[in-house]
Amino acid sequence: MPFDGTGHEGRIEVLDKMDKILDLLAREDRWCKQQLRSYDGRRCILGAMMAVDATIALKEPILMAIKQVTGRDYLRIEMFNDHPLTTHALVLQVLHQARDNVINGMLVRVPPPVSATAGTGWTGALKPWAQLRRLFT
Repeated sequence: MPFDGTGHEGRIEVLDKMDKILDLLAREDRWCKQQLRSYDGRRCILGAMMAVDATIALKEPILMAIKQVTGRDYLRIEMFNDHPLTTHALVLQVLHQARDNVINGMLVRVPPPVSATAGTGWTGALKPWAQLRRLFT
């Protein structure tokens, strides 16, 4: 259920990042293809996601939104962004759909915080990865 209290704080943080991506790409002269960031500061979708540190949290909601809006499956966000028929208006439509997906709790994965007492040595270094693995299995 949307905002049923489960993962509420994480969803708020992800929504904040989604809004920052929308701000970064709000105008057509701030969006580009074929590169993460252009010399004049324009960004592609993935470049905007990287700028707000949202590549993990928003990958699945954006890929789902791409399929919902276009009817096509893309393996990677940049494949959609760089497609010859992709326009800025279509990008915004996808991003707004992805925002709705986040609000509705669809595929939002917020990695757990890494504990300061995670352990030492190489076994301690593996604990955060084990936590992430549980999220995706």
